[in-house]
Amino acid sequence: METRHWRPFGLLFLFLVLHILNQVDRNLIASFGPEIVADLNLSRTQFSIVSGLAFTAPYALTALAAGILADKYGRTRVMAAGLATWSVFTALSGVARSFWTLAAMRPFVATGEATLVPTATALLSEKFTVDRRATAIGVFFMGLPLGVGASFFIAGQLGPVLGWRTVFIVLGLIGVGLSAIVLTLRDSDAKTPGTQAQPPRSSRAILLDLAQEMRTNSDFRLSLAGAVLMHVYLAGNPFVKIWLVEERGYRGDEIASTYGLAVIVFGLLGAAFGGVASDWYARRYAGGRAMFLALFVAVLSPFIIAFRFADPGSLLFYAGMGAGILFFSAFYGPAFAVLQSVTPQRLHASATGLSMLLVNVLALGLGGLAIGMVSDALTKLGSDFALTGPLFVADLLALLTIPCFAIIGRRAQLAK
Repeated sequence: METRHWRPFGLLFLFLVLHILNQVDRNLIASFGPEIVADLNLSRTQFSIVSGLAFTAPYALTALAAGILADKYGRTRVMAAGLATWSVFTALSGVARSFWTLAAMRPFVATGEATLVPTATALLSEKFTVDRRATAIGVFFMGLPLGVGASFFIAGQLGPVLGWRTVFIVLGLIGVGLSAIVLTLRDSDAKTPGTQAQPPRSSRAILLDLAQEMRTNSDFRLSLAGAVLMHVYLAGNPFVKIWLVEERGYRGDEIASTYGLAVIVFGLLGAAFGGVASDWYARRYAGGRAMFLALFVAVLSPFIIAFRFADPGSLLFYAGMGAGILFFSAFYGPAFAVLQSVTPQRLHASATGLSMLLVNVLALGLGGLAIGMVSDALTKLGSDFALTGPLFVADLLALLTIPCFAIIGRRAQLAK
């Protein structure tokens, strides 16, 4: 098949489509949470494993490996192989008949999905100029709210008609078809042995370089810590539908469509605003994107806290829901631009891979497992709010991302 160069905006659109599919496939477990729990007779701890740790641990390891391979050999072939892998195993997840069979599929879905962010963000960082980098990455990360929202919307609209199993199979087949398109991409910076005078660096050399950067670059460490802390909030995302149904009194299909639409609307606003506004702020004010991010999350924090306790259906309840969606959707553009700006270009994909490793193991994996286990324990004690408590603690931990980026921004101010 003939390969070709893609213009930056065409490449961005393709990556956005892939990111939407990536997030839809990842979040189908959460969007069909009550149905899957009932069909497979899962406890909340088991559900936290299939929605969290069984996915996030292999995702984390593959993200770092994908980043290293991308910096070593190029990005597009890694991306195409990953897309085909996650799509095939998403389809196979639709035939799972027990906790164990579903849990066995999730690592393969994760392994494929983990290739997208390191490869795509590295390519976008090179295709777009520095002053447009956060905007481009922000547009790419519109795929997160669009995908999450679409997964809930699909569950609400197609779930009652097709059932969760058929939805998994259909979406998996769509991804297999898209992998053929990715194979048409040409990575102009691809590095393969024998194609240039200097051989690519070894994986060990890249890891040692990354470790040295971790030791000597405190802004790099703070950006990683801020990313991990924000994702503690997202560790509760697989439980959102269960929480809204069982503790807030909503009907499953009704709230799936409502929440899905909210994620799409507020998520798009957040992703667009986070990228464009942080680029604008960085051009005009000292502290750059890091300080913008800290200030923005600080403004949202009262509404995020109020969400867990406001009366369902009240204005404050929906304002809190919207604030939480804005929090994670606006985060990625400026946060990944900060990460790229505080690391050398030779480590861009590897640094992103390391970020995804830490996020998925510490926040999404162990954080999600902790929420499930604490919720099961509180349920056994007879609590009517067995999910509200651990979800609220996760919210508070996530807001500690504010000082991480504020320190980076303050250092930038003092340096000028």
